[in-house]
Formats: sequence, C-alpha cells, structure tokens
Amino acid sequence: MANWTNSRLLVSGSRDAVMAFAAATHDPAKRVFRGDMLVGEASPLRRGPLERPGAGVYRKRYLFQVRNDSGLEHFGRVSRRYRRLSFVLVFADPNSDSYGSARIARGEMQEYDLSSRQIRAVWRKHGVTDEDDDDWRFWEASWELMDLAEAHWTLRSHDG
Repeated sequence: MANWTNSRLLVSGSRDAVMAFAAATHDPAKRVFRGDMLVGEASPLRRGPLERPGAGVYRKRYLFQVRNDSGLEHFGRVSRRYRRLSFVLVFADPNSDSYGSARIARGEMQEYDLSSRQIRAVWRKHGVTDEDDDDWRFWEASWELMDLAEAHWTLRSHDG
C-alpha cells in the first residue's frame, strides 16, 4: 500500500526564470514533476498564480502529492537544471506525524522539521485527538502545520 505525502513547492526567482519553469511543468519531456506527483492519490497537481512577494522577485506555488517519499531528492535534481531559481518544498506525512520543509537551490538542500512539541500544540489548538473522527479538524491542523513549515523559509526573506 502506498503512503502519500501532501506537498507544496514554491518556486522563486526573476519573472523570466519563474515563467520558463512554469512552461516546463506542462512539458512531460522536461520531467519537472514525476507521474505520481501529476496524478496524486486524491487530486492532481495544482498550479497557483504568479505572485510578487518582493521587488524583482516572483513566485509560483504548486500543490501535489508524492508517493512513498518526500520528493526532496527529485527536486534536488530539478534545481540543478534551474540554477536561477530557489525552491521551497513543504511536505506533510500525516501517517507518521512528519511535517517539514526544505530550501533547495542548485542541488543543495537545507531541511527543517517541525518538532513534536510544535505538532502537538497545533493538534491541541484544533482539538484533534487520536480517537477523533472529525477529519475536518485533522486537515485544518495539517494545513496549519504545512504553513508553519513554509514560514520557516518564506518569512526570513522574499527570495524563496
């Protein structure tokens, strides 16, 4: 049985570099996203609009699911082909209570994992328990945990 990780990829750089990457995501020969990422378990890859978080910096977001890994190694390889871009990969594996993110550029990665203390605090805030059958509270908490993992990188600077 496959284990699916919910993922979010933020791609930042100059407008031209981000738009070239966005165009490549539509070309299967470029292999920017693997087949499992394009299809997902519950929903296919979703592409967000072009954003401008800072002067001269543009960003696009991609939401997808990854089967049986976090996608870190894959996007490390992709980042070597798109050297003018900075990537932030956010991942959530609710099956193992693993939430984190990585900043990726030119094949180099820096990882950040939320602590179990942070995760428990968000579960409490949303009223999630092991016996809870309320999926909505669980998913709201999971999305907030992903937002925290993303903020570790995006609140530090406007370049990714």
